[in-house]
Amino acid sequence: MDFFVSKETEELTTKIRNFVEQELFPLEEDFLLKGVDAVQAKLDEKRETIKAMGLWAPNHPQEFGGMGLDLLTHAIISEELGRSPFGHYVFGCQAPDAGNVELLELYANEENQEKYLRPLVQGQIRSCFSMTERETAGSNPLLLATTAIREGDEYVINGEKWFSTGADGATFSI
Repeated sequence: MDFFVSKETEELTTKIRNFVEQELFPLEEDFLLKGVDAVQAKLDEKRETIKAMGLWAPNHPQEFGGMGLDLLTHAIISEELGRSPFGHYVFGCQAPDAGNVELLELYANEENQEKYLRPLVQGQIRSCFSMTERETAGSNPLLLATTAIREGDEYVINGEKWFSTGADGATFSI
């Protein structure tokens, strides 16, 4: 499929491709041989470099600290980021945080956007996603059996989660 890609998108893609190849590829051997702890400090440094370069959180809203790129542009650069297991993380657009940012932007009130959305986009906290249940397919939210019933000013959640993606180190869960 051929489609028009702007000169700006081509330049951005080239800049990201070069960064991934020059800065992230060299970290992969230590990661594979020694684990994430062997490269975490370097990954944190790379994240700060990306922020300084103005490339942080490409698909997240500008008003919360992201670049605000449209879906097509993000898809194009995401192909480059996906060439390394660190790409999306170093650029601040990794799952499940990326999807949780979208949910918070659309549905969170102002207080929760300040408490959760802003620090999540800025890479100060992490989130997790808790959908998978023991008896249902976690890939299909229509099959969820868990309920949230309002009782007064609170919600009572009834259900059993089987797995939460990204739970280790997460500040909150969706």
